[in-house]
Amino acid sequence: MAFPQGFKVPQDQGGPGQGKLIGGFGGDPSKSRDDHRDAVQSIGKAPVILLHGNSGAADSGRWHMLDLQQMLLKAGYPRELVWAPSYLGTGTLDLQTPHVNNVNEVREFIDNVCEYLGVAVVDIIAHSLGCSLAYAIFRGLRKPRQGTQVKFDDQSKRWNKLGTFVALARAFHGLGPSAVGEWESDGAFMRGLLAETAGGGGETPYGTNDPTTPDPAHNIRYFCGVARGDFIDNQNPGTGKLAGAINKNYDLGPADIGHEKIKESQVVFNDFFSQLNAVPPGGRVAIVTDKTSGNYPAPLTITVHVEPPDRSVDYGAKRVTKEFRNGFIITRSDDRLQGTLQDAQIVEISADGMWEVVFSAKGTADLKRTYWVGVEPIEATIVTDNSTPFAGSLDIVATTTRGTLYHSLKGDMWSEGSTITITSDASPQFIAIDSDGTASEVVTKAFRTIPTPSAVTATVVEHYVARRISLNEFLAYGQQFGFTTQITLHLVNGRWILAGPPTT
Repeated sequence: MAFPQGFKVPQDQGGPGQGKLIGGFGGDPSKSRDDHRDAVQSIGKAPVILLHGNSGAADSGRWHMLDLQQMLLKAGYPRELVWAPSYLGTGTLDLQTPHVNNVNEVREFIDNVCEYLGVAVVDIIAHSLGCSLAYAIFRGLRKPRQGTQVKFDDQSKRWNKLGTFVALARAFHGLGPSAVGEWESDGAFMRGLLAETAGGGGETPYGTNDPTTPDPAHNIRYFCGVARGDFIDNQNPGTGKLAGAINKNYDLGPADIGHEKIKESQVVFNDFFSQLNAVPPGGRVAIVTDKTSGNYPAPLTITVHVEPPDRSVDYGAKRVTKEFRNGFIITRSDDRLQGTLQDAQIVEISADGMWEVVFSAKGTADLKRTYWVGVEPIEATIVTDNSTPFAGSLDIVATTTRGTLYHSLKGDMWSEGSTITITSDASPQFIAIDSDGTASEVVTKAFRTIPTPSAVTATVVEHYVARRISLNEFLAYGQQFGFTTQITLHLVNGRWILAGPPTT
């Protein structure tokens, strides 16, 4: 479980994880709630909640949501905006009543994410069971008491918190005549699930051309991706579609193969990505200064502009010196300035020295600048190339225009020296400080190791020694093929899978 400090993690109220705090991931655990809210306003995008399917968990197992998380990050979403609960413990299968067992904690998770990030609306990307579970939450499903009937009510509805709903490989219309429990196409749950009358009714309430949701008023955008021929679609063709949604079919393989690939396909992601953020979190605030970080003569005047121009900007400036002491970079400040500016007003800095200035406004991330006023700046540069991945170890070398170089892997503990050796993915940082305490800005580069091969051929024994297979797999493959027979394993979503007969 990885959530930031101050986020209220719901307790699992039913099913295999009952009584424990739910798992999953969300935001950036190293940052505060204010940092998360600043990130939301700065990027101007609605946060995204990922909901896994049956027998799955958000961050482990075959049905995890990590591929979707990575695709969102690569597409420009900061980590602070992407969240995913694990509502089935570590991923236990629940065939009878997974919706009513888990509806309360997932509803609470959505509410808590909205409160933590300071937003009214989120986007949902769901897979398999997660789709109808999310839909049941919007519809107002309540967890019934033992032996009572399935019930939907107005007080539990969450349509107003949904901006875009992406549903991948789902059974909105049940799994046909042979299904049991909540999956019966003509059962009480499925009949109630699509029986919404508010918001224009139909299967996409509050959708395009419908009435808007209550406070905040908006329409919802629906996208349904069907893994045609997977084990869901095979049981009841078309069950993954909603009338009125953007419905798209994908041929990604039969049975469980297509069911898995639909949540990991870049093609599918590209199709629904443009539908996200249909309801942004609010107007974006922009702060612009007429002078970037750099060297300037004294006195220095900085003109600040803010958009929209009726917003004010707070600033704090401090003249600093830095020194290395016992593994830490210590910052000392002698002079400070602070105040509030309106659009096009000026800050003046008259004293010589290195100045760190922070401009802030509600609704955007802080703007940080470093000015060397009347003093020669120091530059640190990482000269090692990071354009290609490395194997084994790599020496990262930095240079400076003057002063002494210090390096760090995480920005907490520092060591003196212009070279640091890494053996895995890392983003080392360097800073240079002269004898007067004037320092460079911290510089960093990301370096990546050569990826693990996607296929390895070796004996069953060698695969076991390399920890590619478990003890049970070692015994099973050894009995089937012989312990010294070479077999080829393929790396699929972090797990080594046997993909063919042994090599002869």
